[in-house]
Amino acid sequence: MEKLLNAYRAYRAAAAKNKTYRIVRYAIFVIAAACVFLLVYPQGVFAHEIRYNHITVYSRQPFDDSIYAVLNRVEAQLSASPLNDTTLEPKIFLTNSQKLYTFLSLGIGWNSFGKGYPLLPTNNVFINEADVSRDLVFRKSETGSQRSLSGVISHEITHLLIRKKFGYVKNITMPSWKKEGYAEYVAGGSTLNQETGVSLWKANPNDGSGYQYFKYYLTVKYLLEQDRLPVEELFNRGDIDQTQTEKKVFSTL
Repeated sequence: MEKLLNAYRAYRAAAAKNKTYRIVRYAIFVIAAACVFLLVYPQGVFAHEIRYNHITVYSRQPFDDSIYAVLNRVEAQLSASPLNDTTLEPKIFLTNSQKLYTFLSLGIGWNSFGKGYPLLPTNNVFINEADVSRDLVFRKSETGSQRSLSGVISHEITHLLIRKKFGYVKNITMPSWKKEGYAEYVAGGSTLNQETGVSLWKANPNDGSGYQYFKYYLTVKYLLEQDRLPVEELFNRGDIDQTQTEKKVFSTL
């Protein structure tokens, strides 16, 4: 009898444990699905919307006319890129809140200026806290805490254009220095100004911490402007030696 009772108790404990496990697993699945849904369809969180040419902008605060000056700069920067494609219809979400931006970043890159999700089948771009009238976007940082809003939007849309031109798989597998360097190039430069970026690179040439995107930007700029490499060739060629190109750039600083 005692053995039967022990077996029954073990069965009940296992059943309860399995039930708890199933509930937890289901809850995690529901939360994850809700997060993905919000990233794909975030419009319900944003009360205001405008469309300018092929770009739609959403905000939780009313727009004023300064948004059009920002978008004009974005259009000018994108139109200079041979990858520009006006059939792409980006959706720009001005979170106007570092807390909301952090939430929509899922804790990944939460302290950046802007963010998209290239793995998701959307053209959504989320922007950190911004001052549209001054064409600025902000992040929490002792250095490089602000950047032009138009430049950040152009940078993020360029990532969407790269994905559209070369496909999801190639976009994921191609080197970051090409994608980020070119996005910075289209945006007109890095977060760091020329003097600061050069100073950091010279001070610590073997470690790009703090100036990595600046280095990517100058590397791509060198290939496009000095080596006269076509943009499509930049992305299609697999024999470009990043290290050697960086050394050439460094020698010109």
